[in-house]
Amino acid sequence: MMRTFYGLACFLFLLSVCPVRAQQDPQVSLFMFNQVYYNPAAAGSEGVSRLQLTHRTQYAGYQASFDPGGAFNTQIVSYNMPLAKIKSGIGIYAFNDAAGPQTNQTVQLSYAYRLALKNGTLSFGVQGGLYSQSFNNDLLRPYEPGDPLIPAGRYGQSQPDLGAGIYYATTDYWVGISMKHLTQPSYKLGPSIGLNPLNRSTFLTAGYKLGVGYDFDVQPSILYQYSNETGFKGSSLNANVLVTYQTRYFIGASYRQQDAPTAMVGVSLLKNNALRFAYAIDFTTSQLRAKSATSQEIQLSYAFPAPDARKKPIVRTPRFRY
Repeated sequence: MMRTFYGLACFLFLLSVCPVRAQQDPQVSLFMFNQVYYNPAAAGSEGVSRLQLTHRTQYAGYQASFDPGGAFNTQIVSYNMPLAKIKSGIGIYAFNDAAGPQTNQTVQLSYAYRLALKNGTLSFGVQGGLYSQSFNNDLLRPYEPGDPLIPAGRYGQSQPDLGAGIYYATTDYWVGISMKHLTQPSYKLGPSIGLNPLNRSTFLTAGYKLGVGYDFDVQPSILYQYSNETGFKGSSLNANVLVTYQTRYFIGASYRQQDAPTAMVGVSLLKNNALRFAYAIDFTTSQLRAKSATSQEIQLSYAFPAPDARKKPIVRTPRFRY
């Protein structure tokens, strides 16, 4: 079975190296908590139903030649749940990603088939939905007002979008590989004949949970995003370490290759740690002339209690006995 996993992983990776132009997926620092966003095969992998909201402001305070401001901001909402009776998991996520005058939005449905193995669970997942791009020329600040080369108005299009992935998880570690935008839809965002392609992106995620004594857990994890435009040279690697105390409080640090170190902190509340709050801040180190120095991210998630599958007991009372 593991041969099948490695074979499919190689197949997805080889597909990803087809020549294309750019990479257009928003990045998040709390990636270790966003498995369903990166891989449809992770749907239902936690064994609980989870609703999660993430907001990120990238290069906070950045000013550019368009209104308003120009700082990137991203919102991601996701929900996933296991379907134990049919060995499956389902999920849905939506995001809004604004980068100055351009906005990307999508809604994706995910399905994962989960196969129990001796030491863990191997999942195969697919996702599909609509991906929309729009460009608002009215936000631009031209050097010469009324420049006829700059069109007016807002242009937008929606196209079907597909993805797939595989995911293997045990109680101690997980590893997954996935690909987004398999059909590479293209968008025409103006009166010109040029097209803006939505390029394939390949993601590798992995993590390990190590218990240190009774109260502490240490969890290193990585996210590798392969760039189809420039190959390995332009790819992005995130490495993270989380330290959790009594399964409730955590702090962490990570580093995004050639971009920024990140600090994060969080807490889990309520019964069974169902409600989790996390915060992360990036300290940008590259190209500060074109970027603001920090990015901030907050996340709120809630794990719904598992339904009680047991039959309700019969309550006998003389009032209803004849």
